[in-house]
Amino acid sequence: MSPLPSSPPVDPGSAGPRRRERARRGPDAAAGCVLVLLELTALAVILLAWPFLDHFELDPQAPREPFTLWRYLPAVAVLGGLVLVAAVLAARARAVVTAVSQTAMGVLIAAVLLGGTALQRHEDERGRPVPAPTGGFSGCRSGGDSDECPGG
Repeated sequence: MSPLPSSPPVDPGSAGPRRRERARRGPDAAAGCVLVLLELTALAVILLAWPFLDHFELDPQAPREPFTLWRYLPAVAVLGGLVLVAAVLAARARAVVTAVSQTAMGVLIAAVLLGGTALQRHEDERGRPVPAPTGGFSGCRSGGDSDECPGG
């Protein structure tokens, strides 16, 4: 009888590049998920918990200061900067999943930052009184002769 054919011994370093790429993608995806979870938590703390604790007052007679996003938006900008640094570092390390997830988080944080700025500007404008007419106002609006104007 002839011996059964056997395959050559498998060298663990000889796995194809495709197999090594898939093996590296697991930790990459895990790192991307953990970073996204941490960043969403930080964003929630900055925009929800911090303002709540900042304005929490048990004394009803205590003076209330108006709520404004300007106090919290710099922290959102710092978080966005950290996310972009993480995206660049992940791209340089060829961690594709982490780089893409960090870029998506950067876009989300930029949208939150721009939306918060627009919302606060709108609130600031709405809170201002309409300016009163100045001394040169005659009250003539129709464009007709002076018989329509008050006092004339």
